[in-house]
Amino acid sequence: MRETDITLTPVHGGRLEILVNGKTVYDRKAEGTVDFYPSLKEMRKAKDVLAEELAKAPATSDSR
Repeated sequence: MRETDITLTPVHGGRLEILVNGKTVYDRKAEGTVDFYPSLKEMRKAKDVLAEELAKAPATSDSR
């Protein structure tokens, strides 16, 4: 089992950013972004990056 902390932090100005280990995976306000909500393709990319980072996390024993 792998554990990691994920924090969602609301900000002002309609900003939506997804950062994984300091790397920007998605930024709604970035140049070239035209839709209010991220596309399915962008969310799949973010999911893949997150899955890769979680796979790198050290395994922990499940003591429950």
